[in-house]
Amino acid sequence: MNDICTKSVNLADESERVAYNRIGYPAYIRRDRLSHYPNYSAVSHWHEDLELITVLSGRMLYNVNGTVFDITEGNGIFVNGRQFHHGYSADRSECEFICIVFHPLLLCVNEYFADRYVRPVMEHGGQPCITLQHAVLWQRQVMDILREICRCAGTKEDLLMIQKLLFDLWIPLYRHFPADGDRPIRPNRQLAAVKQMVSYIQEHYREALSLDQIAAAGNVCKSGCSALFRKYLSRPPVAYLNEYRLSRSLELLLQTDMSILEISYEVGFHHASYFSEIFRKCYHCTPREYVKRHKGMGTGAGS
Repeated sequence: MNDICTKSVNLADESERVAYNRIGYPAYIRRDRLSHYPNYSAVSHWHEDLELITVLSGRMLYNVNGTVFDITEGNGIFVNGRQFHHGYSADRSECEFICIVFHPLLLCVNEYFADRYVRPVMEHGGQPCITLQHAVLWQRQVMDILREICRCAGTKEDLLMIQKLLFDLWIPLYRHFPADGDRPIRPNRQLAAVKQMVSYIQEHYREALSLDQIAAAGNVCKSGCSALFRKYLSRPPVAYLNEYRLSRSLELLLQTDMSILEISYEVGFHHASYFSEIFRKCYHCTPREYVKRHKGMGTGAGS
């Protein structure tokens, strides 16, 4: 069977490991707000999983491989696997939304089914995403299903219902997905370079990294590195590095008894005072205040 549906969910590659709601069932389901994220922006990332967003109130800018979409209330977006993406608000305005992320394994009943109904979408080289508009009937139906998935999460028979609903939303997505045809797809060298640099950061974030090292990982110059990060991730390389370090610190803050000093060193900040300063700028509170607010309540982190 194609590796899309046979690869372990805990992928040992460059992609982000999604924090699924339940061990053993690769799906992340959350109703969230952009204000839960530092500076009203998620960290740009990519993963094998499929992702769908529907905006309940407000609006969200959504960057997919460097193209920015304006997602307003009642609308949404489907993001194919292996695409760089993140949602944010440029003016720090609130947005409430539903986010559903699931691994294609959940759609792969058997090898024939995977080859016939999953691969044509996952491996479509020219369609990284589809915006979902309330005015289009089938797209509105997909967003209605996202709301239903969110409503039934946590109920007694939730996994049975979620599994059924995932197939219900896949039918219109598959049916309306544009045919790829036989035309050759030119590789996106810029995107490949960004993935290499992001992979390098995620592997070495605990170390003292320089712009030269990050650029070398993508085989580009320093100015080219900065330009690519701004295009695809909406932030300069050092800002991405710091935000990634901070995102790694949240789990340590909430799930361990490590001191602030220990955590700052563990995630690559070699001075606790600098870690606290950067943390405050992003989360508008100190690390200790963050722990008091969120311990036992979960965080706004996600895909």
